[in-house]
Amino acid sequence: MNNFICLYKVTARLGDKSGRGFPSPLCGEGNKRDEGGKGVRWICLGFSILYLFWTMTLPAMAVGQAGTDIAVLKAGVGARPLGMGGAFTAVADNADAPYWNPAGLAKITSNEITTMQTKLSTDADHYYISYAQPAWGGAMGISWVQVGLGNITQTSKEVDARNEVKNLNVFNYFSNAYLLSYGRELNERISIGLTAKYLTSDMFSIAGGQAYGYSLTPGIMFKLTVNSNPLDKNARGRQLTVGMKIDELFNQQKWGTGTIEKVPPKLRVGLAYQLPNPGLFALDISQTIKSGYRPEFSGGYEWSSFAKASEDKANGLALRVGYSEGGLTAGAGFAVKHARIDYAYVTQRALSKDNVHRISLSGVW
Repeated sequence: MNNFICLYKVTARLGDKSGRGFPSPLCGEGNKRDEGGKGVRWICLGFSILYLFWTMTLPAMAVGQAGTDIAVLKAGVGARPLGMGGAFTAVADNADAPYWNPAGLAKITSNEITTMQTKLSTDADHYYISYAQPAWGGAMGISWVQVGLGNITQTSKEVDARNEVKNLNVFNYFSNAYLLSYGRELNERISIGLTAKYLTSDMFSIAGGQAYGYSLTPGIMFKLTVNSNPLDKNARGRQLTVGMKIDELFNQQKWGTGTIEKVPPKLRVGLAYQLPNPGLFALDISQTIKSGYRPEFSGGYEWSSFAKASEDKANGLALRVGYSEGGLTAGAGFAVKHARIDYAYVTQRALSKDNVHRISLSGVW
């Protein structure tokens, strides 16, 4: 209860224009009236929200990690966010937003398309394409994700006289997710979004091996710092953002055998702090909303010259590094006019015994 009281005191001052600051479990009372003091207090607010989230998830921590995710969505998408360790919930400012946080579509001001193909292991292929454009006072996105495995052997349940199973069939497996998203700003500080997912799975030539389902993911972003003085060169480019989403808030997959599968929702909270120099820092914490699950952490950093290279921010170079539950990540990006290429080196032990190289090709116009 004390955590909720503390957060209430923090947010109660958001509309206070007296410049007196606000209390925080990490920062205490603020009483500075200058712009620098306000920036520090906004940073403290962001960490206060993450602190509250952390203390709320402590009772849910456990030694083991039970349950499962929707497999086709587990691998992640986009070389840029993956190079930052997947800490993209509070960033999500490109065509990858339908997956990472649909509220980020509110930042889309141009047509964008991105695509990626990856070999996750010897037999698994991962395909991804996403398109976003401004629409209806905000922006909409359409995405497709597929994981395919070939030459899977179906074996018998019983063993023969030599204590061996029999090979009954060889089949291919494909799992698809079709995403339709929309996001828009409510005001200067808050944006919201929603991603609806249509899910299909198919084990070819297996009776009852087809499944269809759905999933919904709402998202929200809070822009905690806004440049109130555009003429101040030191203030331009500084921005603190908190992003939140709930993956699979409502979801279901029904197989041809009549079996219905559901996965527990997962809350993800992110914090991103943008500086003109040295760059963008991001932190994500996720927690499955069910007992028996532990929190997961990811963090990332991006240095980018995109905003400096030209007036339309098209040309430039980006360098990235991050950490996720699987280990360290790294990446780079390069853009020339309307074309962009991003690379990520990702460690994903749960998906592949080898480290995975991810490459995204994108266009902006």
